[in-house]
Amino acid sequence: MKLQKYSEWRDTNITMHMILQMMGKTKLNKMSPQPEWNQSLLNITAEGFTTGLINDHGYSFEVQLNLHEASVKAICTSGKTAKFLLRDNASVADYYKDYLQILESIGHPVKIYPVPQEVFFTTPFNEQTNKVDFDKRSALNYFEICVLVRNALLDFASAYKGKKILPSMFWGTFDMTTVLFAGEERPFTGEGIIEKVAFNEQFVEFGFWPGDENVDDPSLFILAYPFLEKDISNLPIEPKEAYYSPEKAEYFLSLEDILKYDDPSKVIVEFCIKALQNIAEVENWPNKEWLLTPFDIEKFK
Repeated sequence: MKLQKYSEWRDTNITMHMILQMMGKTKLNKMSPQPEWNQSLLNITAEGFTTGLINDHGYSFEVQLNLHEASVKAICTSGKTAKFLLRDNASVADYYKDYLQILESIGHPVKIYPVPQEVFFTTPFNEQTNKVDFDKRSALNYFEICVLVRNALLDFASAYKGKKILPSMFWGTFDMTTVLFAGEERPFTGEGIIEKVAFNEQFVEFGFWPGDENVDDPSLFILAYPFLEKDISNLPIEPKEAYYSPEKAEYFLSLEDILKYDDPSKVIVEFCIKALQNIAEVENWPNKEWLLTPFDIEKFK
């Protein structure tokens, strides 16, 4: 595992992101709606990412992105399977055609909205014809970072007593994220169905993001909703490299700084704990003492 800036693997980043969007949009098409779009999130596995089991007209199926063998595989509970390889000199449009074909071949055709969401472009999958090479090593490096972050966020979130979304791949923004809820309804006052469903309860989101066209450096972020109006940059935060941005109303800690430590997982957990304490205190979360007191199973023995 090493630091990997966005610009160093841009083509593979975009390719992988688009495939994950296809997988997430498949879940949107096939699964019953849940608050915060929870039904569409992707899970991490020992090999990459998966939709998990999707119920569909009697049989169920799953789509897996296997980064060790650089493939996308569709598996049906009937026993049918199909896959395609991620390869050099291929476009997103090529992969989109492959994707629809493997689902149809196992008996689960899908119609998905082909315009990517929450990214800097709106070119439909079938019109993204620029052919690029797939850098398996860079994809695996990103995956290893996601595993590190997932495990640290799981350790952090497991002790939280309130409602939560355990660490998952948020395919719209391409981040590995966990969400902890305060238990209060806070409807979004702006426009857009994505935002209205995603922002409907008070919460804090903790995630890892690989960078984009505007920010080359990957980082951890912590975002509160409702969005913080008060500047809390004067409150103590750990580690020393972490900071609060009043402009973005988010905490940040760069991956570069995290990887300098002997125990990156511990650093991530401490960062999340302190930020959550600050936010819950400033926002005066109801029942915050109970929510933030770590679950202790020994008390039940």
